[in-house]
Amino acid sequence: MAEDGLPVAGISARTGIPVSALSRYLPALEELGIVQREPDGTYRVTPLGRLLRRDTGSLHGQALMAGDEYYGAWQELDHCLLTGESAFHARHGSGLWEMAARKPDLAASFARTMRWNSARALSDILALYDFTAARLVVDLGAGDATLLCGVLARYPKARGLAVEQGSMSAHAAATVREAGLDQRCAVRTDDIRRAVPSGGDVYILKSVIHNWPDAAAVDILRTVRDAMPAGSQLLLVEKAHDSADPQAALRDLTMMVLFASQDRTPAEYHALLTRAGFTPSAPRLGSSGMCLIPATADNARCEPGDQPRPEGDSGGPEPAGRAPTTHRENEELE
Repeated sequence: MAEDGLPVAGISARTGIPVSALSRYLPALEELGIVQREPDGTYRVTPLGRLLRRDTGSLHGQALMAGDEYYGAWQELDHCLLTGESAFHARHGSGLWEMAARKPDLAASFARTMRWNSARALSDILALYDFTAARLVVDLGAGDATLLCGVLARYPKARGLAVEQGSMSAHAAATVREAGLDQRCAVRTDDIRRAVPSGGDVYILKSVIHNWPDAAAVDILRTVRDAMPAGSQLLLVEKAHDSADPQAALRDLTMMVLFASQDRTPAEYHALLTRAGFTPSAPRLGSSGMCLIPATADNARCEPGDQPRPEGDSGGPEPAGRAPTTHRENEELE
């Protein structure tokens, strides 16, 4: 639906839903504040409803997942509470990432959700951290690369590498192209649980660690630490758990249902970094509740004979694990 009013018959023609059904459905949507009935009997979408639009709605992807895969997972809440295992896995027989690899529509919905989340967090991250000295910024689990493109737009001398797994990397590549950053940003298809590219100056892990229970989270952090060169930094970015936030308990329970994981306080993220062999700085809190913790690796890679990179060298990533798939190759996945 557009913002201009449409008669019920017009909506029926566009959707294929009979007028008789719409005459019962649209009043229900009006009660929810999604559409508004005009005096002439037409319906138009409200500001709340615009969030659900396929073309521009920031909550479109989240709503699709909430009504399908996520909703089914909540039916296994009792299993999750009794066993501590993921309700999502119990319901669907696989984790979210494995399912997204099989279902392009789910991957697209997830990518749109990550775009919205990253866009909301970008101003906080740019206010809390100065990327001026970074020649290569590596975003691990980059989603659709909205965050990385935002950083590169603010810092035109920096180059970027977005790392995502499976079909998600195609969405990252599309965002890089849309932003006109093809010459400054590459996309690598890889699983950061197994391989992390070295050569970065700043590594970003945003909204990744909260998806994993403690042991798995520490393993991921150690993989990152082992790939980081001397002098580089990790930026851990997560929504900080705050018991005073009325939505905090539900967010934490959602992490349990989806991933058998949890939301964490800044102190808990700080402790995970320490366990993984990092020296974390004091947490920095943004106005949106995002928590950013810079950390250096206690045993950052410094091979014998390493020399500082010459001025102007972007410090491209060294091969790590299997050969990377670039954003140009990802075009074939779309």
